[in-house]
Amino acid sequence: MAAVAEAAKVLVVEDEADSRSAAEAALAGAGYRVILADTFESGWSLFLQHQPGLAVLDLQLPDGSGVDLCQKIRAHEKLGATPVIMLTGKGGLGSKKDGFDAGADQYLVKPVLPEELLMWAKALLRRLALDHGEGDVLRAGDCELNAKAHTVRWQGVALPRLTSKEFDLLYFLVKKRPRVMSREEILRQVWDTITVDKVVDVHLYNLRKKLPPALADRVQNIPGKGFRYIE
Repeated sequence: MAAVAEAAKVLVVEDEADSRSAAEAALAGAGYRVILADTFESGWSLFLQHQPGLAVLDLQLPDGSGVDLCQKIRAHEKLGATPVIMLTGKGGLGSKKDGFDAGADQYLVKPVLPEELLMWAKALLRRLALDHGEGDVLRAGDCELNAKAHTVRWQGVALPRLTSKEFDLLYFLVKKRPRVMSREEILRQVWDTITVDKVVDVHLYNLRKKLPPALADRVQNIPGKGFRYIE
């Protein structure tokens, strides 16, 4: 297995020793630099100290919630776009919705196969097929996306920061405009998987809530076909 970039760091915040060790073995075995924490406070401290490329958060921690920790990450001015995987024993739809609403990029239910965790870690860290090069600015009318900074401007005004996946999703649809992109194609290109589930719909729902109404209206759901961005 090819090693990942040396600088790639993954923070794992998990209070169960076995789950923490399994995650560490899977990620370190693929070449990632793994930082471990077992509480909310230590996780937040290590997040600020190491500024990892990815955070894997357990939902239930001894001194807090992984959802709250995810929200705290999202609120950070400079590190708010860090990809987050929620790792938990709760598989109900309500728990998943809470995780995605907090800004998680993926929600995995324990026990998680090491290969599955590694697959999502690679997919989220790669930023997939978008290749955000320095100075890469994509413009579509009044909408401007800066791929290097992960920022969006609408009619000249900077919008609140999106999560990494929300930005990648909007960038992908704008780049492919006016084509209608199927869920399967979005999963392949933005998530690097062909598994069909509700992850695209949930992220699009959250994305549209964060956009100004006039911009949100340009992200359209075409029943039975997929999604598109129109100018």
